[in-house]
Amino acid sequence: RASRRISRCVLLLLLVLGAVVQEVWPTPCAVAVGSPTHLVVLQHGLSGTVADLNRLGAELQQACPDVLVHSATSNFGRTTDGVAAGGLRLAEEIRAVAAQHPTVCELSLVGNSLGGLYARFAAGELWAASGDGETLAGLRPATFVSIGCPHLGIRRFTFLPVPDVLHGASRAVVGRTGEDLFLLGSEPLLPKMAEPGGRFDRGLRAFRRRGLYANLWGDFMAPWVPFGTAALEPEWGPGAADEARVTDFVHRPGVAVVDEQVLRRQRDGVALALETPTVSGQAEDRGEASEEKRMAGLLEACGWSKFAVGFRRTSSLFPMAHNKISALTREGWRKDAFAWLERTEDGKSLLPHIA
Repeated sequence: RASRRISRCVLLLLLVLGAVVQEVWPTPCAVAVGSPTHLVVLQHGLSGTVADLNRLGAELQQACPDVLVHSATSNFGRTTDGVAAGGLRLAEEIRAVAAQHPTVCELSLVGNSLGGLYARFAAGELWAASGDGETLAGLRPATFVSIGCPHLGIRRFTFLPVPDVLHGASRAVVGRTGEDLFLLGSEPLLPKMAEPGGRFDRGLRAFRRRGLYANLWGDFMAPWVPFGTAALEPEWGPGAADEARVTDFVHRPGVAVVDEQVLRRQRDGVALALETPTVSGQAEDRGEASEEKRMAGLLEACGWSKFAVGFRRTSSLFPMAHNKISALTREGWRKDAFAWLERTEDGKSLLPHIA
């Protein structure tokens, strides 16, 4: 019993490991030249850097030369003051970039991990300020993509179960962001962001397409479980048992097997796909028993293309998939310290699918 408590405390610290330290300013992703028409903003996650999504940015640039790829800089070194603060900074940055490039007419947002929540918040703010209910920062919303994002928070979706009494400890490590992710306080933010008909719902629905990528197994930060944190599956539970649930999930109605070899761990990539339809008008709030189920139902109503990803070199015993799914780029001392362990280059095969 004592060892279990110790392991849970250690887990809580692991969930926010990167937030304890900062690093030198990294090299951002290059942008397009000429007269781009489509702005794609990449937003890193907790304690991330502007270089985190460089590989994805390069893939986008190669696939679509007329795209302006912008790696957001405003949240670098500032990811512990809450989702709202980060989302507001991102919204202001998007306005500034759009103003600097008058040829741009479309906007897509890509949020990695916590960055997906920043992107949703920013979209809501930009929608509310648009005045026309259709554009964001004067641009037509095209595609919204989240990668391993804790859409439902993490209080029920940590890799191992964490007792409620320990949730408050997150404040000491990641400040207001910890409160948001564990749904702490009398009026937690994430449920508000799922309210039907609100600015965040409208901002998200404004995009023509919404895509979601999550790891099927081996993700200690954002398991498939939570809209599974990352996949809108509130009943799935803690991520340590995710491998045992994959077989059941494959047989759900609407789930398509994209690559049987990924399911058999013979290669890395997208294993499953699931299309959820958009529910027109204001989604019904069914008053679900848990906040997570309620949020999942409301967010699902926006309509998503969901993709479940698998990596051969990850498992419940080696849960290092979180940074693989975005092929996260490490620079400086972190590259030397973590590259051998994380092997984020495994995610490069997934990038053409995301792009």
